[in-house]
Amino acid sequence: MLSPLVGKPALLSSVIIIALFASLDAPTFAPALLLPLVLATHFFHKRLQWVVFLSIAAAIVCHSLIPGSSSFNVLTTKPATKACGIVETTQQKANGKAVIIRTREEQSTTDPSAETDYRVRLTEKRVLPQYPLPGDSICYEASWYPVTPPSVPGAFDTRNWLNSQSLAAYGKMLHWTVYSSHWIPERSFFSFRNWIGSRFHEYLDPAEAGLLLGLLAGDRSGIPDALRSDFQRSGLVHVLAISGFHVVLLAGMLMIFLKATGLPHRLVRIAAVLLLLLYVPVTGGSPAVRRAVLMFAVPQLGALFQRPANTLNSLGVALLFIILPEPSVIWNPGFQLSVAATMGILIGGPLNPLKKLPEAFTKNKWWMRFQNLILDPTYVTLCATLSTAPFLIHHFKTLSPVAWLGNIVVVPAISMGMQAGLFALLSPIDFLREHFCYAARFFLRLASLLTRLLSDSAQASVTVGPYGPFILLLGGFLLILFPLFFKNRIARRISLTSLLLFAAIFTYGSFHSASYPTWKLTTIDVGQGDSHLITTPSGNHLLIDAGDIKRQDSGKDIIVPYLHHIGVSHLDALIITHPDQDHFGGALSLIKTFPVKELWITDCARIEPKKEWQQVITEAYRRNIRIRDIERGFKYRENLFEIKVLHPETRYCIDPNTQSITFRVTGLGHSAVLTGDLTVQGEKEILKTDVYLKSDVLKLGHHGSKTSSSRNFLKQTDPKLAIISSGRKNRFRHPSKQVIQRLDSLKIPYLNTAEKGTIEILFSSDTMTINTMW
Repeated sequence: MLSPLVGKPALLSSVIIIALFASLDAPTFAPALLLPLVLATHFFHKRLQWVVFLSIAAAIVCHSLIPGSSSFNVLTTKPATKACGIVETTQQKANGKAVIIRTREEQSTTDPSAETDYRVRLTEKRVLPQYPLPGDSICYEASWYPVTPPSVPGAFDTRNWLNSQSLAAYGKMLHWTVYSSHWIPERSFFSFRNWIGSRFHEYLDPAEAGLLLGLLAGDRSGIPDALRSDFQRSGLVHVLAISGFHVVLLAGMLMIFLKATGLPHRLVRIAAVLLLLLYVPVTGGSPAVRRAVLMFAVPQLGALFQRPANTLNSLGVALLFIILPEPSVIWNPGFQLSVAATMGILIGGPLNPLKKLPEAFTKNKWWMRFQNLILDPTYVTLCATLSTAPFLIHHFKTLSPVAWLGNIVVVPAISMGMQAGLFALLSPIDFLREHFCYAARFFLRLASLLTRLLSDSAQASVTVGPYGPFILLLGGFLLILFPLFFKNRIARRISLTSLLLFAAIFTYGSFHSASYPTWKLTTIDVGQGDSHLITTPSGNHLLIDAGDIKRQDSGKDIIVPYLHHIGVSHLDALIITHPDQDHFGGALSLIKTFPVKELWITDCARIEPKKEWQQVITEAYRRNIRIRDIERGFKYRENLFEIKVLHPETRYCIDPNTQSITFRVTGLGHSAVLTGDLTVQGEKEILKTDVYLKSDVLKLGHHGSKTSSSRNFLKQTDPKLAIISSGRKNRFRHPSKQVIQRLDSLKIPYLNTAEKGTIEILFSSDTMTINTMW
């Protein structure tokens, strides 16, 4: 059972150090991580036991001496708007330049010697003849962007991103002056990246040149956001990040070039290692690049001394060089995915069942072509997918079922495009460079088209989870022990015990849900717009409205990540209350990228001539999403739960706001009224019906506008809580002062997404629990 670690001291050492680092940072997981290692140490021979003890000592020393990844102080307040510093790097962005500056600022007025170093990121969006370069000493004036905690669960966390980049703040450059310049290595690397880009931009479109530059030099600023999103949804985002795939391809071509020069084999190996080590800072030096380059360097250096290197032990050496000087890197998602994928491929390779096929298959050239082109890449993808699955589920709550197909059809096209681009880069004759660029264009366009086709499916990214860390650790242990299941009795017992734990946990979860039913109303903070998710007692999900697309696409950037985060795999219905853009804006991207069974609208909305709205209806037809017309009297029922449509009647079509679909949701003794942009006129029509309105929760119409929420309607509804969905500092000044005064006079408490972020209300048979993001 311990044979994979025997004879691989570097791998064993790296595993121990990672486990100890993780245990020191998160003591809750220490028993699960350290107990197996302690038990295993008892069965190691003395040499490996010494490796264990030395690794523990090294881990404790490094963790205590290097507690964080940053050598700069983290400021508790915003930096000064005017300061001086040294430019560390300049990055090309789609909308200008981004400059990373190391700044020194006095932190005390009484003690002038009290200074602190920190790093900031400033964007220069103006078109200027010259920009700050790495090594320049500059004084600048900046406008800092606000850093607020995420208002939607699962959304991008700016503070965590700044901390991961060792940045104190980010903002916009207002004015800057260079007063001296000094050479630093990054200055040359920046010039080299610009030279690479200039070789491509002459013959390629900006998007193609940006993609090629990202693949070869790690500068992804020129890759269009839409293309980047396609790669991410199809599970191929690893292709855009310089990693093992790129380094292996580059190393192979480099070895071919160097051997063609006629140099001795020893010099070829040394030159290849030195050039790839130089390639690390050129691409930004990410953990994945360092790991891949070190894994290439270790066997090459071992060959110089005629000592064969084991691939798993080479991985261990690479990990030691990465984690010892930077313990916090073990929490980096890119590092975790890169190491897990590499480990899965290296361990799964010898277990490939295709290696034990009868001789009749191995001598058949057609079968061997099929195996090399389809079966082997599929098996490698399977190994990488299984090994990275726990980390993908933990960080993103998604897996891509089409990733294996993408690796078969897209990666070869990317590989050919990279090779053509590299030949174009090295071609001394413009005629050759031009034609190699055209070849690169063909393959990159083919790869982009295939990626778009794969990602243009609601099933391209499937929600898995969310599961707690304990469940994922169990899953990880099962994946590690699976290859030994039929060979080792202890591995079988541990695997079966883990499976029993899995079964017990999921059985208890299902029993608890059935015994204590609940339903939930979540008002998602989409800014100046509406979006509400209803989760029924039986676990169905209905989304009412999909926000706007003016500042950002609410569907793609807010709602879909939130649905993945909370473990929603599909929507049983998407309900658009009326065809105003702040209610349907995100619907198009939502139904393109997330499974939706039905679209609920009104008859009048179906014939609304707005172009963007008709695109939503057309896309629903194209994807065979059932479109259901609803009006007053429509009911959706399931056990212990009901949604009843109170408004509108669609015998005639008038103002869309007045005809907003209005619901009363009831279940487990609680109720809520959701009104869209319902106006006072629409409220009067509902009051004429004498329908029972009294509810626990009321979503105020039209974001709290004075044209909605009349006093009579509020009295009839008599909510315990009013919900307002509005944007921070919106130009309409919602909610209206008149509406707030009405609420206060009627003693109705309210919550506003502009102040509280996403609002979640959980209803059970005896309680109503309210949670907000802030």
